[in-house]
Amino acid sequence: MIVIAPPPPGRRIRKPNGQILKAGGEPVERDSYWLRREKDGDVRLSEPPKTTVTAANPEVPAKPKK
Repeated sequence: MIVIAPPPPGRRIRKPNGQILKAGGEPVERDSYWLRREKDGDVRLSEPPKTTVTAANPEVPAKPKK
């Protein structure tokens, strides 16, 4: 499951690969590493925003406007 992991303001948190987590948060796999970071107060895991489909389905013909 993918979640968003933003660090607290002013904190630099390392990802498992050694890189620094972006200040605005990043999508990460919800695993034991990030659950430990959340328990320690290093991040606050949240669900990613729901995306909405704005493009019309090309397989369904558009209804004519009256």
